[in-house]
Amino acid sequence: MFTQIIFFILALLVYHTRSLGPPPPVSDLWTNALSILFLLILFGLESWRRFHRLRLSALDHRGDLSAFQRGFQQTEQVLMILSLVFFAFEVYLLDFKSLVSLIPGTERFSAWEGAWGMSLYLTHLVILWGASQPAREVLFPTSQRRWPYIRSQLRFNLPILFPWFFISFLSDLIALVSAPRLRAFLDQPLGELAFLLAFLVLLSVFFPFLIKTWWRCRPLPDGEKKEAVLAFCREMGSPFQGIFLWPALGGQALTAGVMGLVRPFRYLLITPALLDLLDPEELKGVVAHEVGHIRKRHLLFYLIFFGGYILLAVFFSRWLLGFLFRFPFFADLFVSLQQYSEDLSSLVMTLPLALGLILYFRYLFGFFMRNFERQADLYALRALGSPAPLIRSLEKIAYASGQSRDLPSWHHFSIAERVHFLSLAARFPRWIAAHDRKVYATVTLFFSLLLGLGLYGVRERIWLYSGPADDPRALETLLRRELRAKPGETQTLLALAILYHEGKRLTQAKEAYEKVLAQDPENPLALNNLAWLLATAKEPDLFQPQKALELAQKAAALKPEPMILDTLAEAYLANGRPDKALEVIRRALAQHPSNRGYYLSQEERFQKALKEKP
Repeated sequence: MFTQIIFFILALLVYHTRSLGPPPPVSDLWTNALSILFLLILFGLESWRRFHRLRLSALDHRGDLSAFQRGFQQTEQVLMILSLVFFAFEVYLLDFKSLVSLIPGTERFSAWEGAWGMSLYLTHLVILWGASQPAREVLFPTSQRRWPYIRSQLRFNLPILFPWFFISFLSDLIALVSAPRLRAFLDQPLGELAFLLAFLVLLSVFFPFLIKTWWRCRPLPDGEKKEAVLAFCREMGSPFQGIFLWPALGGQALTAGVMGLVRPFRYLLITPALLDLLDPEELKGVVAHEVGHIRKRHLLFYLIFFGGYILLAVFFSRWLLGFLFRFPFFADLFVSLQQYSEDLSSLVMTLPLALGLILYFRYLFGFFMRNFERQADLYALRALGSPAPLIRSLEKIAYASGQSRDLPSWHHFSIAERVHFLSLAARFPRWIAAHDRKVYATVTLFFSLLLGLGLYGVRERIWLYSGPADDPRALETLLRRELRAKPGETQTLLALAILYHEGKRLTQAKEAYEKVLAQDPENPLALNNLAWLLATAKEPDLFQPQKALELAQKAAALKPEPMILDTLAEAYLANGRPDKALEVIRRALAQHPSNRGYYLSQEERFQKALKEKP
């Protein structure tokens, strides 16, 4: 399931980074629709070809099928990647979003539009699952028939999309509500991050109940095994709200799991096939392993880990974009891409995010998951006093599923590795404490890095960053690029002068303001800002009160607004005329400016200067 989560998130990235352009002609829509249908058929044929070849090779082989089982997993992974490539081609080049936009309601509700959009990706998966089934029946004895398998896969995997759908639905509701302040806050990176993290916390509490209902889990049937499991849970402190049969893959999957962060919504799930396979003692080994996840707080860490990805994605998408825009080459490249194709530029900017997602979950999350599973195994060893029940359950699962003991996954050690480590830990108990220390040390390091990035983001105001315009150095690069393209653009030059001024680069600001005034001598903002700079500068070579007064008088004559009158008053004060400064600031106050407190403080300052004048 964790692999599917990664692919679904990547599919969502592909779909949502494609912007909806103007409606294409009807003939183009028909062409695109038929092309998408052709690609679906092509994907189906390629999937069938690969799995059919694998099935024939396995049928011709006599003996251990582990190599073919690995081949099956590799083929499935390759086709999952290929499904994403086909989906990206259909979304970006065949303008699938334009077809979706024809469906009523999609223009107003992003959740509805997204559901239709993701249905195309799900269609690829259905084709893949259907094509894989003949080979699966040969390689894995517990496999279902084709259509029951497809239905069970849909029921199993669709909950991955539920969080995204609920977030989209809530966003649609917020957009319908007239709450400008709330919407303005949520439009900022900090608001976006807060919304996602708050939703993640709520989801972790209530989502297990929804999933249990969606998967149609039912209580364990009465009998010796149920009584043994319930009695053992009571011995372990009753950490579950309930224990249910989990019909994963039609109930034929051999697995168990725990979900739920808080006890009122925490459930232990056991598949019917696993319940039938194991005896009561072996079931205790499985239950003890799941209790280990709770006692070691692995579920809480998983929540924080998902939240950490959100934090890192927001951080690096903002920081990286601003950092790269400081370099003229990248700014030129990005603007050129946007001019050529806005979708291409969006896709290029999304690639680092997608790569980060794969690396984060596949390797970093995979490292923690494997070691958490080992920690849960060791907890079961301590709880039972012997590794035998858990080892027997693992060996039975390997045998009954037809999978090789040596077949690992990115989120679990292989059964052979798990059994070997359990046996060693039973002989050398110090290995248990050593593994706990390893886990706690790596978790502490990870949390420290997250905290450090969070604090750095606060210091650098990255959480308020919404684009290159919020990064002074990136904005300077863009403005300079614009000036190279249009040297006589007064507004761009004025924006650059203001940027220098706000960054305390006063000499460069003065030169830029003077260039603006050379082209537009009656620009009131340039006159005002240069006057303020010359009247308030601390450097002797920049402090020019007489020129500041001349500029401020000219600006006030053109546009006698409170801001410009304030500059004129400051220029009078710089020229030793606090009486005139007081007169002018009162003219500004008479206009009832919005930031009245500032002007009152200026009035008080000028009054004090007048009293102190000899």
